[in-house]
Amino acid sequence: KNKEQVLLACGLKATQLQSDERDLYSVQADSYHELIDYPFEIAIQEKFDFIIQDSQHQTLSHRFFLTGKHNADMGRLQQDITQICQTYLNWLGDAPFDDYTFMTYASGQDYGGLEHINSTSLITPRRDLPATNETAVPSGDYQRFLGLCSHEYFHAWWVKTVRPDVMLEVDLRREAFTPLLWIFEGFTSYIDDFMLQASGVIDKASYLKLLAEQINRYYQTPGRAQQSVAESSFDAWIKLYRNDENTGNAGISYYNKGALVALCLDLTLLEKSAGRYRLFDVVKTFYQQAKQNDNERIGISSADMGTVIGQFMLLADWEEFERCYVNGVEELPLEALLEANGIQLYSNSKETADKHIPWGMRCTETPAGLKVNRVTRGSAAAKAGLSAHDVIIAIDGIKADNKQLALFNEASHDIECHLFRRDELMTVNVIPKVNTDDNHGSDKVLPHSISLRLARTNTEDKDKINGLKIESTWLDVMKDAQ
Repeated sequence: KNKEQVLLACGLKATQLQSDERDLYSVQADSYHELIDYPFEIAIQEKFDFIIQDSQHQTLSHRFFLTGKHNADMGRLQQDITQICQTYLNWLGDAPFDDYTFMTYASGQDYGGLEHINSTSLITPRRDLPATNETAVPSGDYQRFLGLCSHEYFHAWWVKTVRPDVMLEVDLRREAFTPLLWIFEGFTSYIDDFMLQASGVIDKASYLKLLAEQINRYYQTPGRAQQSVAESSFDAWIKLYRNDENTGNAGISYYNKGALVALCLDLTLLEKSAGRYRLFDVVKTFYQQAKQNDNERIGISSADMGTVIGQFMLLADWEEFERCYVNGVEELPLEALLEANGIQLYSNSKETADKHIPWGMRCTETPAGLKVNRVTRGSAAAKAGLSAHDVIIAIDGIKADNKQLALFNEASHDIECHLFRRDELMTVNVIPKVNTDDNHGSDKVLPHSISLRLARTNTEDKDKINGLKIESTWLDVMKDAQ
């Protein structure tokens, strides 16, 4: 069936031997470690090829395979992926590969990707692929897929080539612990969406919306005050993929906070160097160092980060930044840094924590009552003693359901709740309007939801908005490279 559409997708060159009954493929790697870093897929697939150029005008061939049921606009996909990949080459000059292969499976809900030597294997909800009537500015779903492609593509430089020192020569039988995952996944999670707008595939307003979503995730995670991004990196093996009901209270994602630390470092470098240097210069310096090695790879440590960043701003400034925001849990200076670069942060007063998480707890209606799935640290529910897995059977003497909970969401007096904890009947009193610990001792109330916009002003007020740089260079980093 559709034998002519059955294709082999692989980063390794393959030899095809045809017969009347079946297709045979032969691939060969130089070592076991190399072999396992070349995944392959044999399936009914659609594909397209495209070419990009490095700074020496050498062409690099790319292939994109797509399998699974879908109705994607392949022409639009080719156009956008080509632009993104070319922008990476414009910035970094060349690539650590001669050719590159994207392997994508369109599914119902699954999402993710994994980087390899000269390829990436991706899985995406089919709704994230471009529709035949895709608008000029990609839809939010399609932006998510383009961000995934951008993320895994950049990993060819920033994980496969430059990597944590403990992962340079890896013993696959043991975990490799490192406090540097925030650098590799965090930098990548900042740069992936940034490159969508740098390439012109999305506009600045769309990028600021993506960045606002990152900031909202950070603000809505109380564990940011409990665990540093370096600790989150080191604990990846035991915590990242073992989420439970207390994960958001006890820790922070090195993807999410790592991306925002990368943003802050980028803007700090801009400030301290009077606009001369960026995070992009730090990445490119490490890549240039890797190319000087015989194996064209390099493993870096925290000390190496200081050495390279010290080339672009005072080492004392980096050490203070690292103390506060990498090894410490101080709030990131997002609003101040963004405003200094012409981006205004607006708090969404209608999107409050109380609206989305009454009493600071997430519940599911069941026949037995309201089952508590998660309780936010410092919330009214937490202060009353409610806990995950409790089943609330009555609120203020009435059977508990979501409507009853919402009715008393903003009450200023004690609300009596009856609940079962395991098989024990308990009674607690909740004060819904209790002051929470969301700000962790800070005087400033942090918003639950924000939006970002380019600063706008008329000629008369141009110099009156808190010293804002109305014409920001932050989002235009790639113009000089093109």
